[in-house]
Amino acid sequence: MPRTPIGGRVGERLGSGTGSSLEFQDYRPYAPGDDLRHVDWAAYARSELLAVRLYREEVAPRIDLVLDISRSMAVTEQKLRAYGELSGLLACACTSTVADTRIITTSAVQPQPLHVPEDIERVLVCDAGLSALEEVHLPFRRRSLRVVVSDFLFPHDADVLVSRLARDSALLTIVQLTLREEAEPVVEGARRLVDVEDRGELDMVIDEGAIRDYRARFSRLRLGLSRAARRAGARFAHVVAGTPIRSVARELAAAGILESC
Repeated sequence: MPRTPIGGRVGERLGSGTGSSLEFQDYRPYAPGDDLRHVDWAAYARSELLAVRLYREEVAPRIDLVLDISRSMAVTEQKLRAYGELSGLLACACTSTVADTRIITTSAVQPQPLHVPEDIERVLVCDAGLSALEEVHLPFRRRSLRVVVSDFLFPHDADVLVSRLARDSALLTIVQLTLREEAEPVVEGARRLVDVEDRGELDMVIDEGAIRDYRARFSRLRLGLSRAARRAGARFAHVVAGTPIRSVARELAAAGILESC
C-alpha cells in the first residue's frame, strides 16, 4: 500500500482532499451553510473572525491486481510455485486493508473481487496463450492503485507499456518474476527451444556467445522496465523464482511496494 494520499471511497486511509477524519489539515473563512460544529470558536474569541477547521478526508483505496496467467508463468514447477507464493503475498497485503480489490487477468473476463487471500486461488492456473499486458485495453478504474505481476517476456516497448498501465492511476507497481535461468542462462550446447505459448520451435547452439548476447538483451529489458517505471513515477521490483517468500517480502518492502514485512 502506498504512503502517499490516494483516491477512493470513504474508508480508513487519508486522502488528498478534505473530509471528516480526525486529522486537522487547515482553516478557511466561514461561509453561510458551513457546519457550525467545525467553526473554531476559540479562534473567533481571539480575532472575532469566523474560521472553519478543515480535516483530511478518509478514503478506502481501489486496487487493481493485474496477473499474467500466460503459459510462460508456469514454464516450470518452480516458477509456477513462485507465482503462487508471490500472488498469495500480494493478496494478503491487499486484503489486510479495507481496499476494494479486483483481480484482472484479461479484458475478456470481468475482474474478480478479492475479499480474502484464498480468492487468489481462482487465478493460479496459467494456461493463457497471451499475457493480459499484451492487450490494448484493460478494465482499470480511475485513480486505482495498480499492481502488475508478469515475467514481461513478450515483445514490448517498456515506455509505451508502462505509460499505458500508469495512465489515470493513483500509483503503479510492477513486479517482474523470472526464473534464474531466464535471467542468467548457462551454456548447454545444441538445443531445440520450444515457445510454451505459440509452440514455435527453434534449433540453436547455446554457446558462450549466445549466452552473452541473451544476458545483455535481458539486462536491457529489465533496465528498460525499471527506467520506464521511474519516469512514470511507478515502483519496480524483480523477483527471482526460488527466493524464499520472506526474502521476497523484504525485497518488496525495500522497493516501497509493501509497507512492512
